[in-house]
Amino acid sequence: MDGFLQETDTRRNFIKKSLLTLALGQAAPSLFLRSALAAQSSERILVVVNLFGGNDQLNTLIPYRNDLYYRLRPTIGIPAQQALDLGVRGQNLGLHPALRPLMPVWEEGRLALIPQVGYPNPNRSHFISTSIWHTADPSRQENTGWLGRFGDTQQDPFCETFLGGSTPQALVGRTKRAPAISSVEAFSLHLPKPLETALEKELSRVRQGTAEEVRQAMLRLKEALRRVGAVQSYRNQAQYPATPFGRALADVARMIAGGLGSQVYYTALGGWDTHAVQPPRQGELLGELAQGLSALRQDLRAMGREKDVMILVFSEFGRQVAENASQGTDHGEGGLMLVLGGGVKGGLYGGEPNLEDLNLNALKYQTDFRQAYAAALRWIQADVRQVLGQDFPALPLL
Repeated sequence: MDGFLQETDTRRNFIKKSLLTLALGQAAPSLFLRSALAAQSSERILVVVNLFGGNDQLNTLIPYRNDLYYRLRPTIGIPAQQALDLGVRGQNLGLHPALRPLMPVWEEGRLALIPQVGYPNPNRSHFISTSIWHTADPSRQENTGWLGRFGDTQQDPFCETFLGGSTPQALVGRTKRAPAISSVEAFSLHLPKPLETALEKELSRVRQGTAEEVRQAMLRLKEALRRVGAVQSYRNQAQYPATPFGRALADVARMIAGGLGSQVYYTALGGWDTHAVQPPRQGELLGELAQGLSALRQDLRAMGREKDVMILVFSEFGRQVAENASQGTDHGEGGLMLVLGGGVKGGLYGGEPNLEDLNLNALKYQTDFRQAYAAALRWIQADVRQVLGQDFPALPLL
């Protein structure tokens, strides 16, 4: 009887110690603790960058030989001699000079430029249009995110990760919500040495019932923390911008290198609502974007994963064609998407903008954004109809 009571007491102590450790483990994000255990990370990864505020297409992809462009933008138009010519036969388009870090990607045929992307009956409200892009539903009947619905179909609840403050609507499904983390370095788990030693001893003993369930949970926690260490120990092989956006992309690279298993990484870069004094602000943002994407590409190449990752960049709308009285531009409609990666068929997916055929001073949308989404979903081998509600014809990006 005494032996039975002693064993029961030992089991209780083990469970108490283990539950304490699990409680302490809340200091480490559930992203790490669970996605590390998925053990079936997909070869292909999608990285999505949301440029919140409405990036101006015309000063990003510049019709630098169109006189009307300069007449409509006498103070904010990018000088023709500064535009980075794309060398596309029959097209007079160039990139903003701040995007020079992306020119090697273009020249390698791995950067796709998709002008005048939008949707039917466009909305010029930041929040409504962003919600439409996030839900992939211009009718505004759907509340869940397009990638959230993809996450609903996956066994691993942490197959998607948001780098930032709070999970955006795009990553909220009917049954799952992608975790949001601020940084890889913010999470750690340190146990007192005596407790760590005692737990190691107890973990080596096979048990039964609840005690065995706790033991298995602790073993999984231990493996997860090992992978957290692998992520934290990876040192980026490129120089990222010293900004929150740059650090987010650096963490994306570290998580991919560490094998955490997310198929989708999502982050944002705000500040694109350039109603006044647009040129310096947009130039700074485009430079930060280009430097960050270029660094991520270098990192992926160094770890041998460049061909496994597609990066999709979008903004909720473009801006109006004629500049306003404050040397800025107001909310428009059709905008520019960028898609890049080692497996992307680069090129210009559209022609020069028609500056004479406008809708209330805005470029009309020509390509439905869900065609780009369809290509991205095919990239990660998702069911397009299941996620988007119908089979949108995918742009030939793959």
